[in-house]
Amino acid sequence: MPCLEITIPKTDDKMRKQLAEKLTTAFAETTGFPKEIFGILFNEYKLKRAASGGVLCDSYEGRPYLHFLLYCPRLKRTVKQKVVEQFTKIYLDIIGKDDWLPIIHICEHPYDNVGVGGKLLSDSYEQCAKAKFYYELPKD
Repeated sequence: MPCLEITIPKTDDKMRKQLAEKLTTAFAETTGFPKEIFGILFNEYKLKRAASGGVLCDSYEGRPYLHFLLYCPRLKRTVKQKVVEQFTKIYLDIIGKDDWLPIIHICEHPYDNVGVGGKLLSDSYEQCAKAKFYYELPKD
């Protein structure tokens, strides 16, 4: 259900494994979702296949194009703040470059907008049918 697409410069298996483990754990602990339903897709690009600030990323120096796209049910603002903080910290710790700050977009969706197993989540799971969103915003 929740998933993360990460676009970063080409890296090695060890770093991808660390990122997968630590980002999944951080997301689960911060949001309360089980680890088993969280997926990550690594979109890695070769040098000269992306640009940042109008400059082609042609080396591992400077700031490359870094983008995290999180798809998830609606979350409280404080939870989103914590997720963004944790994802950034984990990425910087593993990559080891303090100026490689990823842009993180959070795309929230109601359960009526996600299909799994040929059905909408709201049609497949009673808990999703009862709550259109993981968190309901106040009505004012």
